[in-house]
Amino acid sequence: MRRMLPTVLLTVFFLVSCFRQASFPPLGSYSNIVVVTENGKVEGPTTALIRELQHPVDYYTKTELQFRVRLISAYDFEKEPPSKNMVLFGVVRQGEIGKIIESFIGSANVRRVLEGRSNVFKRLNYPTEGQLTVIVTASSRDFLAKAATENGEQIRDIIEESNRERLRAYLLQRENEDTSEEMYARYGFRVRVPFLYELNQQRRDVPGVELVRKMPHRGLTISWRSWDGEDISVADSTALYNMRADLAWKMYDNDVMRKDLVFFKEDRLGPYDAVRMEGYWENSKDLYGGPFRCFFVYDRVKSRVWIIDCLVYAPGFDKHILLRELQSVAETFSMS
Repeated sequence: MRRMLPTVLLTVFFLVSCFRQASFPPLGSYSNIVVVTENGKVEGPTTALIRELQHPVDYYTKTELQFRVRLISAYDFEKEPPSKNMVLFGVVRQGEIGKIIESFIGSANVRRVLEGRSNVFKRLNYPTEGQLTVIVTASSRDFLAKAATENGEQIRDIIEESNRERLRAYLLQRENEDTSEEMYARYGFRVRVPFLYELNQQRRDVPGVELVRKMPHRGLTISWRSWDGEDISVADSTALYNMRADLAWKMYDNDVMRKDLVFFKEDRLGPYDAVRMEGYWENSKDLYGGPFRCFFVYDRVKSRVWIIDCLVYAPGFDKHILLRELQSVAETFSMS
């Protein structure tokens, strides 16, 4: 046994050293972020970054953090196994973190940082396949704190978009192409259907089609309404609210919305401009409810509005993770 010990130690060392060389795919949740700083401590500009990343999202019955953060020191970077999401945070050309940052963004981009022209960089599938690395940097500690605060929403959006892209690729490793083609032949739209989802309803009276994944319940409905306007915007929120209210009542067994908990904003769904509506639904006949996220897309050719509705009913589960998955599928919607 004693003679085997050096071999075992060498093997362990080899495995650890290979983490940075894509020997293992990133593990863990898309809601987790590893943040690499000079010393791995919550202090100074790092406090501002963590506040931006751990953004609270109000789902009425529960407030959830958009991301959970774990800090490590730049001196432990080489020992860290691959993670789905990593943020490098520090001042360029200062300390160990400065060296790591320059190795990721290159000398030309370091110059842009020193000139105050750039602060945030994205590297997908780097340094390992399946990992997103976001670099947030500046020319000084004061500017670093400012960069974290002023770019907080952009940083979160970069991570969420990459999360949905990678999640979608996983979900669609197996898909039901027959269902997708059937929906196009019957109703004139396409959406890619992961193998974990099934067709639950086809209603010409609504009209609409509902796909679901159960345990916990995730529902994706595509519906449509004629529209006389030349486009849609947040200014049409009353009409759009009424569209979804009609859809929810007919499609979801008399569901209603809390009007005081609904808000609208301009957004995109895949390649399309969209109006996004979020809020809380509840059933008018029973005591249950949950969050929803709805996208309205204008179709100029057919003079209609497409309604792509994501709905969750999941007592005891984090809602943000489930809505992320639903949106990743919804983004495959196509009018052609």
